[in-house]
Amino acid sequence: MPAISAPVSVAAKAPAPRRPWGRWLLAGLLGLVLAAWLGGTFLLDPWLRRTLEDKVSTASHGRYRLRVGQLHTSLWRRGVELRAMHLTTNPTAGPADSLPAAELALGRLRLRGLGLWALLRGQEVPVASVRLDSLAVVLGPLPAGAGPGEPLYARLPGAGLRLGYLTVRHLHGRYGPATRPQIRVAHADLTARDLRLSAAGAADSVRVGGAAALAGRAQGLAVRVPGHEMRLRRLRFSTKARQLVLNSLAVNPEQPISPQRSAALRLRLALPQLTLTGLDAAALSRSRFRADSLGLRRPGLACTLPTTPPPPLHELLAPYLRECRLNTLWVSGGQLRVAGLPQAPTVTQVQLAGHDLRVLPRTRVPRIYYATHWQLRTGPATLSLDAPYYHLSWDQLQADTRRQQLTLRRVLVLPTLSVVELARRKGHQAAHLTVKVPELRLAGLDFGAAANRHEVRAASLTVSQPQVSSQSDGRFAHNPNISFVTPEAFREVPFRFAVGRLRVVGATITSQYRAPREARPGIIQIKDFAGALRNVSNDPARMSARRPLTGTATALLQGQCRMRVQLRANMLDPAGRHTVSGTFGPAPLDLLNSMTIPTRGIRFRRGQIQHISFQMQLDQQAARGTMQARYADLNLQRLNRQNKPGLLHRLETTVINEVFIRDDNPRKPGQPLQPGNMHSGRERHYSVFTLWRQGLISGLLNSAGVPAPLAKKLSEAE
Repeated sequence: MPAISAPVSVAAKAPAPRRPWGRWLLAGLLGLVLAAWLGGTFLLDPWLRRTLEDKVSTASHGRYRLRVGQLHTSLWRRGVELRAMHLTTNPTAGPADSLPAAELALGRLRLRGLGLWALLRGQEVPVASVRLDSLAVVLGPLPAGAGPGEPLYARLPGAGLRLGYLTVRHLHGRYGPATRPQIRVAHADLTARDLRLSAAGAADSVRVGGAAALAGRAQGLAVRVPGHEMRLRRLRFSTKARQLVLNSLAVNPEQPISPQRSAALRLRLALPQLTLTGLDAAALSRSRFRADSLGLRRPGLACTLPTTPPPPLHELLAPYLRECRLNTLWVSGGQLRVAGLPQAPTVTQVQLAGHDLRVLPRTRVPRIYYATHWQLRTGPATLSLDAPYYHLSWDQLQADTRRQQLTLRRVLVLPTLSVVELARRKGHQAAHLTVKVPELRLAGLDFGAAANRHEVRAASLTVSQPQVSSQSDGRFAHNPNISFVTPEAFREVPFRFAVGRLRVVGATITSQYRAPREARPGIIQIKDFAGALRNVSNDPARMSARRPLTGTATALLQGQCRMRVQLRANMLDPAGRHTVSGTFGPAPLDLLNSMTIPTRGIRFRRGQIQHISFQMQLDQQAARGTMQARYADLNLQRLNRQNKPGLLHRLETTVINEVFIRDDNPRKPGQPLQPGNMHSGRERHYSVFTLWRQGLISGLLNSAGVPAPLAKKLSEAE
């Protein structure tokens, strides 16, 4: 049976018709984009501009008026750009209690990467970058009673802003009255990275003002503070590099620097460069100053001190800082001039280094002006002594508090007036001193005691090769004041001092006295002086009758007679009691003629000292003691005012030599030595050295045969 198959259609199916919905969808999307662009261009931008202008007016209650020249949004970049912004104070608005008069002009503001979704959700809004260019700010004085108000982040929408990058370029402006602005800036740039203007950013301890890093620079900065104006040529800082650098800083007072103290401190400062490194800016934003080093290069400072001393540094900083620490402070090539002090010191070439400074918080650990130790070196310096009569200077000073050393080199004390003018200005005879000291060295000096307790304590003081010259004029009245060059004057020194050993090496001391009888001065000189004093102190814990000051000195009198002197004194004895003993070696007596001829009219024609020893006790009333003088062939001559032996003076010479003077002591070999009685009354208007000389003269005259009462009178007349 044949197979039956189904019929097969030979006709093909017709294709279905195509629908154009894809093209319409694409066209719709393009239309939406076009509509969004057109809306953003013709509707959104004007709306945003008007909203921004209205918002400023509303928020300031009509105090400020904002005009925006151009505003363009970019939805693709999620950004906005504004140009020619101008904010002014509305002249028709009344004065505001907390808003100052202000004017602001901004060339361009560009914002990119705005987090719209976070803004809609009320979260911290991220912004990729904000750039401000050509910003001019003029801000008037803040109204009285205006406070800081709430922080900026509290006034922002949502939970605040987080700016990835903020830069301000070409900023200039001023703050304060137009005639006398308090702050002026000619040019400044500022950059901030990862800036969080939010409560979380403000609380972040590693940020500076909410930023992870800040950097900036400024030029032409001027700041006016009460009594002074500060000008700064250039400033730059970086919190990442932890550095602040100031160039060409100048501070000038409104009133000139004067020699008299002023009601307030006046200072003039010229500082070519200040460098602060290792600055912890995050800590500083929380009132904690921490830095590695502060360097001042070639500062020049002149100041007039105020009548009332200012509070100490830690009290001045306490309202502003909770902590103030600096590892190193250094000054290079400084100059200093201080007015308002009688001494008026001027110091040049200052090199200073201070280590581990801690001003706040105050600790009980002993420090020297807030530092653990200092190193100081200066060049030439000058100041006045007994102003205006003496001038003190040195060529170099070195001090190291850790090594406890202080050295002065080439010290010079010079009178500013002649001998006659000095006596005339003071109204009485006055010592006209000149002192030259090649080197003065203090070792074991307790700088902490000097700084914190106003005490001078040192192991030793060495004075090398000093030259001391003293001149006086006997034609003027005697000094009516009690001399302060006395042992009992140590008790009146207004501070405690204790020097274990005071040593003088190689000194030359020259004394000149112009007597009324002759213009030529009498001269006596001590050379090759070497001496040491031990326990030089006015501290009751160190000084007493059992622990007195002791000393020994040797020298050449008039370059010929070797002398040796010992001293023992309780410097706290109110009666000024002390003991002096010593010896004089062989010498011709005519070595004294350079002093005795011009001042006393006496010439030693012959005489040879073989040996003199003495011991005397001195107090406020007199010098008393005994002298053993061994000499031979003593003969002296009385002279007139022309230093010639007139007829009357020849007669006096004969009487003195024949009646009073003992030519030899002892008179004959093998006979006992005739001692001399040392007794001379003290005149407290003269120094203790005058009393020493009087005692020696009285003992020498009595040893030579002059009766004790006459020897006493002659010594006192000296």
